[in-house]
Amino acid sequence: MRTIFLILPYDMSVRTFLRGNLLSMLIDSKRVRLVMASRSPDDVMGSAATWRSIIRPFRRRRSVRMMWSDIRFTLGFLFHLALVYRFNVVHGFRGFLDRLKQSPASRRTAFREGLPVLHPFGFPWPRSARLLTSLQKLYWMGWTRHVAVAEVFDETRPDLVVLFHCQSPFVTPYAQEARNRGIPMLGVNGSWDQPTTKGPLVPGLAEIAVQSAQVKSELTEYHGIAPERIHVTGWPQMDLYADPSTFVARDVFLSRLGLPPQTRYVLIGAYSERLGAHEPAMCLALAQAAAAGLFGPDCVIYVRCHPLELEWEERFRDLRDLPHVVVEPPRLGDLQHLANLIRHAGCVVASAGTINLDAVALDTPSVAVAFEDESLPFYDRPSRRYDMEHIVSVLNAGGLRIARSQQDLHDAVAAYLADTTCDAEGRRSLRERHLEPLDGGASRRLADFILKNVT
Repeated sequence: MRTIFLILPYDMSVRTFLRGNLLSMLIDSKRVRLVMASRSPDDVMGSAATWRSIIRPFRRRRSVRMMWSDIRFTLGFLFHLALVYRFNVVHGFRGFLDRLKQSPASRRTAFREGLPVLHPFGFPWPRSARLLTSLQKLYWMGWTRHVAVAEVFDETRPDLVVLFHCQSPFVTPYAQEARNRGIPMLGVNGSWDQPTTKGPLVPGLAEIAVQSAQVKSELTEYHGIAPERIHVTGWPQMDLYADPSTFVARDVFLSRLGLPPQTRYVLIGAYSERLGAHEPAMCLALAQAAAAGLFGPDCVIYVRCHPLELEWEERFRDLRDLPHVVVEPPRLGDLQHLANLIRHAGCVVASAGTINLDAVALDTPSVAVAFEDESLPFYDRPSRRYDMEHIVSVLNAGGLRIARSQQDLHDAVAAYLADTTCDAEGRRSLRERHLEPLDGGASRRLADFILKNVT
């Protein structure tokens, strides 16, 4: 019996990779024992996996050694932000360079969310590739190892470590410990945007699983990973899209939503405040257009709040009790509900969100909101997010309509509601490059990828 240690530092990674059958597929092989580090013990509920808390500095103060480990971890976190800053600048990623030009208020907000957009992280010589290489070597010399992680390794004695984010400072102590002990490591790319936004990869990964051909090409181009070490497994969270039992009839689903059977709705995939400050006013204008009959009869604006949004009631207070509007509170775990929301929508509207890709996966028309709001500083405008490398590659496929203004948005929504086959060929092309394989087997391929590396 071999032991696999899974490291999932974020709640969204748990939702993405484990809400399917991945854990059971690994355990049912009868070959492995699973240990998982994450934020909540509920993540392993109902499985035979053993849970350990992901390391969070200063939560425990059992000894001076623990305190020193916490201090080193914190210094390492700041050091990692400097590496991300330099890596993105050296590679000239436009999305990051644009962020550095945002207003101080916008950059402070982004920094509070963990983005290294403050210029001191690049001091000195931020464009020096040689200095970046030297700093990376210094970072991985082992001084960020944590005593609590060492204790878990001593207890569980893993034969394989799997990092479900390969560019996060929160996996560094685990990667350091595995490297020090000579334990092989696998990587699982966390999300489609990470190769061009989150900085350098953990060194020493034997192989890495990714969602799509596009992500594979970016890891080869920007991170120097040999193509034969990268395996395209698909999007595990999209496996349910290939399962007919996921979906219910349209009239049944509308009944569940409390809507009449003749309703057509525009699904708004809302963001949090930092990325979606424009969305409350945008939704209000859409609601007014729907009430005026611009989108034809029986049209509803359905606002789906981001699963991690905490201020949704305050942000969308002006939409309360309006006709033609539904605001759905945040729902983190119900992917089947989300799949039906997207499948039965007349079109989906989102501000550079993954939900645009979910719509394309289900061949639902989708509008990308890229407002060129002249009341904002140029680099603070929502449209700048569409200059980011991972989004540019999506737009080039032609499967999404871009709304640069509220009027553009109204025109695109009206066109899609009138003919949902518009841009179908572009959506097919986008699926092929960014989403395939969409056959329901991503979790199975990911499980096989992990199991074949257990020696």
